[in-house]
Amino acid sequence: MDAKRLFIHTLRDLEERSLSTDEYTILMSAALLRKLLFDNLRLVDQVNRTHGLRIQFRINGVSPFEHFHYDNPPIFYIIEDAFDPDSPFAFNPYEATMDQFVNRRIMYSNDNWLTVRDAVNYFANTAGAVHHGPAKNARQQAMDAAAAFYGRHELPGALHQMKQIGRVTVEGLGPLREAVLASGEAS
Repeated sequence: MDAKRLFIHTLRDLEERSLSTDEYTILMSAALLRKLLFDNLRLVDQVNRTHGLRIQFRINGVSPFEHFHYDNPPIFYIIEDAFDPDSPFAFNPYEATMDQFVNRRIMYSNDNWLTVRDAVNYFANTAGAVHHGPAKNARQQAMDAAAAFYGRHELPGALHQMKQIGRVTVEGLGPLREAVLASGEAS
């Protein structure tokens, strides 16, 4: 399968997983996100070489409430629905670059601020979407700690957040998907 067809199928799969309520199904979205956004040869870059689109992800800005937590970190904090620009908790949504998106803080646990990148890497490389094993650094240990005592919608830790990360990713990569489909290079 060539990169463009793989990209189209990966986005379809991620979109379906972002709607699921099943723990395993959502967990496996981390493998798709890793393939799209974090692998050494990111799939999004391979596909975008011929299209040259500016990739952006619509996310919320940092609210005064969130900024307060940046300056005064609590024992635990998770952004939850305030990450989603379509939620009732939206605050100054903006079009983020890839770097801004993956470095967006989403959680504070065990004295560590954790980002979209940290969550995807944890669920892919520690929690089992690609590899399963013990936490190897402070960020992974912080995610483990969060999973041990926090859950939402019967999902452990920040796994519910993965649904939002997946949805925002699918929407952000929508223009590239449309360009690939319009070119007839994949279906």
